[in-house]
Amino acid sequence: MFLSQLWINLRHRPARRDLGDRYELHRTLMSAFPAQLPADERVLYRVEEAPRQAYAKALVQSQTRPEWHKAERLNDMRYLRRLPAVKSFAPKVQAGLRLRFRLQANPTVKRQGKRCAIYDERELLAWLARKGEAHGFEAAALDVRCVKLGKLYGNGKGRRQTWHAVQFDGILRVSQPEAFLDGLQGGIGSGKAFGFGLLSVARR
Repeated sequence: MFLSQLWINLRHRPARRDLGDRYELHRTLMSAFPAQLPADERVLYRVEEAPRQAYAKALVQSQTRPEWHKAERLNDMRYLRRLPAVKSFAPKVQAGLRLRFRLQANPTVKRQGKRCAIYDERELLAWLARKGEAHGFEAAALDVRCVKLGKLYGNGKGRRQTWHAVQFDGILRVSQPEAFLDGLQGGIGSGKAFGFGLLSVARR
């Protein structure tokens, strides 16, 4: 897999427009990849604000190496504060391994046939526990910090769409290595095309 870091210039109008519209940001990032990706390919990304800085950092994870120099809009060097950084990585895990993690997610629950955002912190932690069970990890509530980031927006299919963003930070324990690696590669939860689901991990 490949992990890219992009420093998006907050003083550049097209860049700010992309950050305010997740459909446009998705389109810009995907222009660095072939139009036809492998069937099991999932490009994941996360945007992180940098306090008191003139940029926002985007982390992009993919199986295919991106060609950022070919990406639409990124050819204008004012869009980025510096050249993209790309590195390859091949995670190896085993049962019982404890890792630091970060996950920006769009936690939802189905109520009366509709997808509804989750706001209650206990329900958010329960959502994370369910996702952990499905993706081969455990994250005890005492080891997790849950921050509600607010709403993100996008204008697609002729209408404005809103996503409720939540960031989870903490310590997890790998319970099923194969399922965990699938979660790392494929992402966690819904809204993956719009900046959700990238599970980042690091050794403690």
